[in-house]
Amino acid sequence: MAFENHGNAMLHSPDSMRYFAEFNPDPKHIGIAFAPHHLQSFGDDMPAKMIPELGNEHIPFIYFQEYGIGSKKRVDKETELEQLPGRGKLDYVPIVKALKKIKFTGLAEIFMHPTPRGIPMLPTAKAITDEVNKSRAYIDTCLEKANG
Repeated sequence: MAFENHGNAMLHSPDSMRYFAEFNPDPKHIGIAFAPHHLQSFGDDMPAKMIPELGNEHIPFIYFQEYGIGSKKRVDKETELEQLPGRGKLDYVPIVKALKKIKFTGLAEIFMHPTPRGIPMLPTAKAITDEVNKSRAYIDTCLEKANG
C-alpha cells in the first residue's frame, strides 16, 4: 500500500514525508506513492532532495506527472496535456538522478488527469500511446543526462 504525497493531504510537506518514513512500522508493505509535482511548492529542488532522504525502501511507486491546470478544469487539449512529463517546468533530470542514487526498484507511471475525470486523455489508443511514448522519450533523455 502506498499513500500519495498530495497537496493538503496527510503527506503533503517534506516534513510530513520525513515523519512518515521515520515512523513507518512496515516499509515492505507501506510506502509513499511519490508525486514530485506536489513538492514543487516547497522549491523546484525539493522533489530530488526528498528521494534520497526517503530511500528506495519508502518509495515503491512514483508518478511521472507535471502540475497542470487541466487536471482541475476544462481547458484546450494542449493545455490539458501539459500534465505529462516534458511539457511543464518540472526538470526530471535531478529526479531520475536521485532515483538512480537510491537504486530505485519500484514502479513508475506516466500519468495525467483528463477533465472531466473518467474520460480517455485522447480519442484513440494509438493517440494515447503516441503521447505517452513522447513523455517516455523525454524521461529516457533525462536518464541519459543523469548518466553523463
